[in-house]
Amino acid sequence: MISPKSIDEVLEIARIEDVVRDYVDLKNRGSNLIGLCPFHKEKTPSFSVSPSKNIFKCFGCGKGGNTAQFVMEVEQLSFPEAIRTLAKKYQITLEESFKQEINPELQQEQESLYIINQFALNFYKDNLRNNPIGQSVALSYFKQRGFLEQIIEKFELGFAFDEPDALLNKARKEGFKLDFLQKLGLVTAQQKDFFRNRVIFPIHNLTGKPIAFAGRHLTSDSKSPKYINSPETELYQKSKTLYGLHLAKKSIRDKNNCFLVEGYTDVMALHQAGIENVVASSGTSLTEDQVHVLKRFTQQVSLLYDGDSAGIKAAMRGIDLLIQGGLDVKIILIPGNEDPDEFIRKIGADAFEKFVENESKDFIVYKLNLHSNEIKNDPIKKSLAAKDIIQTIAKVEDPIKRSIYLQQSAGILGIDEVSLISACNKIIGDELKNKVFRQKREALDNDQKLLNELSSESNIKTQYNSQITISNDEFQEIDICRILILYGHHKVNVNEEMHYAEFIIENIADTLAFFENELLKQFILDVSQQISQGKIPELNYYLNHTDSNISKLALNFSINKYEYSSNWEEKHGIFLSTQQAPELNYKSDIENSILRFKLKKFNKAISEFERRIQLNEIPEEELQLELKSHQHIVNQRNYIAGLLNTVVIN
Repeated sequence: MISPKSIDEVLEIARIEDVVRDYVDLKNRGSNLIGLCPFHKEKTPSFSVSPSKNIFKCFGCGKGGNTAQFVMEVEQLSFPEAIRTLAKKYQITLEESFKQEINPELQQEQESLYIINQFALNFYKDNLRNNPIGQSVALSYFKQRGFLEQIIEKFELGFAFDEPDALLNKARKEGFKLDFLQKLGLVTAQQKDFFRNRVIFPIHNLTGKPIAFAGRHLTSDSKSPKYINSPETELYQKSKTLYGLHLAKKSIRDKNNCFLVEGYTDVMALHQAGIENVVASSGTSLTEDQVHVLKRFTQQVSLLYDGDSAGIKAAMRGIDLLIQGGLDVKIILIPGNEDPDEFIRKIGADAFEKFVENESKDFIVYKLNLHSNEIKNDPIKKSLAAKDIIQTIAKVEDPIKRSIYLQQSAGILGIDEVSLISACNKIIGDELKNKVFRQKREALDNDQKLLNELSSESNIKTQYNSQITISNDEFQEIDICRILILYGHHKVNVNEEMHYAEFIIENIADTLAFFENELLKQFILDVSQQISQGKIPELNYYLNHTDSNISKLALNFSINKYEYSSNWEEKHGIFLSTQQAPELNYKSDIENSILRFKLKKFNKAISEFERRIQLNEIPEEELQLELKSHQHIVNQRNYIAGLLNTVVIN
């Protein structure tokens, strides 16, 4: 078990912006950073990071939290494993109550799967490096293809023996579970090694952990597929994975461009040529999920495919997905039937870079030229070409770019520009109708989901932009909780020991009975209990609270999506949390919020007393006591109203 001290140290040192940048391209927006959310598909950034508070929040899907919670979500890890991952990144030595060798039988299943994949990677690497057969068969194969030692090591290449159970026997000796080996696709249902007599290409996730393998055969047996891949698992979804992205992400961000190739060796060849901003679609057609991953790192993609008909078709398949994903696309086709790997070895790294620079073409220009060579004077082919071009242009979001592309298309195809514009607008209009329908459907689904959540006793209405009606009194209760979470740890005065959390609890104690929201009342009681134990909770206490409602409440208060208008104060009596300098204004914020809160509660208590009097609901023996209590509340209400310059109408 990791000690609380070590956990606190990791959470304090691990910077959210550093951790998130391994997965998301972040840009400055005021005091925060924004980017495309790694947890759901989106075209407009709704993912926000607060370096000052060391937390993240997505306003699209709602996920948020601290560095550990981000790693847990993005890597699907347990909390201890997330802490260990962060500790390794920041070279922090953890204090644990017990230490032992990792036994996969005792670990959570997902952690065990990562451990077994790492074991398999080491096994295959050792076969390549240290076994005479691996050296003569596999290592010589890579060297014959021109790959240097450092590239072979960089991509952690390996070799699987031509034996039925070499990996299985080694794994059994290490104590790994057979069903885990089979789940990862390393061992078949017949208890045989899946990869045999093949060079091995490990496939990694964004943090560099091995999640799958690809194997290329070394025989000319036509019955055997050239490449085979691990099956999909909890760790590996082929449609969401891009080969080499863990090595390319920094270079992609730095150059704001990514070369997209077909094969594993193409990626390796470009790295060897000094071009690191390159990934492969793992031998599959490009998918929507892969486009989404790419857009988190760059706005520009350069397709680098073979110049044969298969390569051209592959490039064409990927274009529309990339355009629809909002990316700028260039095409570079290798002449002849050579792939990028062969072409680089043939002309050299320097000549290849010049070739890329000279031959890079805009996707629409290339597509137009491709069609212009085919249509000649055939009206049917011209019509089909125009439809194909317009379908692609309609996916371009920028209207200016769209207009330029339509002008170019009209000129090259010899078709009236107005006709092309009309056809393009019809496609866009139909898509907008479909989009509106989908949004309405999603809204209905979300409303139903929200109603289901609200029916649960554990729900708390904390989203200011919720369509569910919340009374002004509840807004006031929420605001008091906001102040406690964000500013309760500050001292009332520099020379005093009292903190604002103590000051607030002391001042609202006589109104706690009038709280409308039971869960917010429980939150106040939780804070009171902490104070009674001599503890003054800070933001991290609430963010990491065992009650998920409280942690969500803290998260929602910590990062704001919009600047609130002055109507929040005028309509609801809430001091804004997004003033120009909140660190200078929180004192008046607290004082005003407490006074307005108490004024509302006292007015409510007075109205309730008057209602009971009119309906004769107060027993005669209790009337005198109730009248005294009522008068005290009236006096308090009038005093507070005077402080706020508020007129009280009796």
